[in-house]
Amino acid sequence: MNIGIDATALYGRYGGVEYALWNLLGALHAIDQENAYTVYIPHDGPPQDHLSSFNSRWRWMRLPFEGNHKARRVLWQQTQLPRQLKRDGCSLLHAPTYIAPLLATVPTVLTVYDLIALTHPEFATRLNRVHYGALLQRCLARARGIIVPSEAIKAEVSQRVPTSAARTHVIPLGVEPLFFKAHNKATQEDVRARYALPERYLLFVGNFEPKKNLRNVLRALDHIKLPVPLVVVGGARAWTGYELKDLTGASANGMANTTDKATTSESKLAAPICSLGYVRRRDLPILYAMSEAFVFPTLAEGFGMPVLEALASGTPVVTSVEAHLPGLDKVALICDPQDPKSIAAQIQRILHEPGLQDQLRQQARAYATPFTWRHNAEMTLEVYRSVGGGT
Repeated sequence: MNIGIDATALYGRYGGVEYALWNLLGALHAIDQENAYTVYIPHDGPPQDHLSSFNSRWRWMRLPFEGNHKARRVLWQQTQLPRQLKRDGCSLLHAPTYIAPLLATVPTVLTVYDLIALTHPEFATRLNRVHYGALLQRCLARARGIIVPSEAIKAEVSQRVPTSAARTHVIPLGVEPLFFKAHNKATQEDVRARYALPERYLLFVGNFEPKKNLRNVLRALDHIKLPVPLVVVGGARAWTGYELKDLTGASANGMANTTDKATTSESKLAAPICSLGYVRRRDLPILYAMSEAFVFPTLAEGFGMPVLEALASGTPVVTSVEAHLPGLDKVALICDPQDPKSIAAQIQRILHEPGLQDQLRQQARAYATPFTWRHNAEMTLEVYRSVGGGT
């Protein structure tokens, strides 16, 4: 087969979906010695030196538009991609980022990480509400194969499109090997010094968008005895403690600036906050590993990649049932994400119950070990074969 992959999401700074796509491509390259791949990337997509490790069976088609020109990307996907697939001799299309061309004449495999734009529109950008609202359900209805990361998302897809159940495959995401790597004391202290980290800290990783629930994490700090500082990773820049405390839960592209008096000027933080903004990818596992706990009481998630990264790094985790990892309650502490006191109570258990932190650290890596990108790619390749009928 010649498998076409719409990788126009690969540009600029990667988030969870982009890392998932890039890691899938690398794993497919490592295991598939039979099929050819035609990968469509934007003009400012992965630089050539990142593509040089792929062999000649991989053809990279650099398109004449920038990745952040979203309207042009959408227009290209729906009008030009079907013709390009035919010209390039593709026998199958994998659309790995929610939307596929409705007019494609080749079988389509669609990856959908969540249905948040439909189920929780208040957590989605206006563009995604319009785009996914118009196309996502139609794409699910016509896709020959659907890939989702969890049973919870499969259930949501089946509820929206009842005929999809037999075509929907649950394929858990993987975690990169760098998160399992052990780091010596010197490396840890170098990272601690570069980011001016305290000896003990709690960690939050995520963009400042409502579903990540940073607002209630901040409120939880007010209920913690013998407080430990909170380190926040993510967002376009580092924020001051005051700005974080002023957070109302809106995303960066629609952030409200109204002051929530219950959590700002009328309430003093029980612990200081250190916001790092974006950090180097190779430093993130060390930031996880050195923290007392990773706090991620998400309000809506398709899978929970940051939780898996933290567990692979051997970090105790406080999260919610919205992180849809199987058996997560056996290796992490689950809180009510709507209740700051519940979040605080689980954090305090890790900080103060003898032996609990060590127990959680020991269980964490073992739990995360089976979640590999190789396994993800093997299962994805099986979907390609079932849909396209190739090798």
